[in-house]
Amino acid sequence: MPAVASPLLWPVRAIGAWLPDGWSGFARQIAVFVPFDIAYEASRTLAQGGKPSALRHARDLVSAEKAIGLYQEHAVQNWALGAPDFVMDVAKFTYFQCQFTITFGFVIWVYIRRHYAYTLLRNTLIATFMLAVPGYIFYPTAPPRLVPEEHFVDALASSAISQQGTIVTLFGNPYAAMPSLHTATAILVGATGVLVTRNLLVRMIWALYPALVVFSIIATANHFFLDGVAGAVVLAVGLTIVLTLHRRQGWSIAPLRDSGDRSPAPTDRSSTRGADETGGLRPSGR
Repeated sequence: MPAVASPLLWPVRAIGAWLPDGWSGFARQIAVFVPFDIAYEASRTLAQGGKPSALRHARDLVSAEKAIGLYQEHAVQNWALGAPDFVMDVAKFTYFQCQFTITFGFVIWVYIRRHYAYTLLRNTLIATFMLAVPGYIFYPTAPPRLVPEEHFVDALASSAISQQGTIVTLFGNPYAAMPSLHTATAILVGATGVLVTRNLLVRMIWALYPALVVFSIIATANHFFLDGVAGAVVLAVGLTIVLTLHRRQGWSIAPLRDSGDRSPAPTDRSSTRGADETGGLRPSGR
């Protein structure tokens, strides 16, 4: 039996050897992210402030945008609806995939291939998500598609994955539009992608990625432009807090201060057992 089991375990061992700190380090990072994400989604559900206040806040945003000349959501959506079908298809796909599938896929890639940048990325992402929750609690806001008098088209209503799906209904909060974490995570991922990749074309793609995400959230009528502005502000505050903490503790701020090595980096000991003493978030002292 051991002779049979050994070949079956070979792929697992091979992948583990490829991970910066083996399967145990990877499992510790999963142990940080999974409970955090569940708690975040649950907090969004518990933070629902009710339809009347959410619609009132959405109307306030419309008035504010009109006052400063930013109310261009209809122009963006009308252009997307009038364009070839693939334009709206790209917008729908981007909206559904960017905040979690693309973001956390990118985080995993950085963990494995650009490990020197992982700690700052992870901590900034978590700080940004935590800072967004008070906005959902104290300023519930309906997305444009739920404001009836504005006559937006709910572009996602006919999607294979819709806002009415079981998972979305269970964890989603339809009034958690302010701030836009789609925007915040897109800027964070895009900027990090530019800093840690070598190929010029890939860096250009990452540079354009935040614009694609903002287009997707507006074209599908899921956010106002001011939601996106608020998302960028939340990211800026989160990054400032994390950078201050890192500098005060003498922790790495790579890739903002790049050592010049963009190759697959050595192990960041934030994924080791000792780091878990502080909740799995303490970066490397290396």
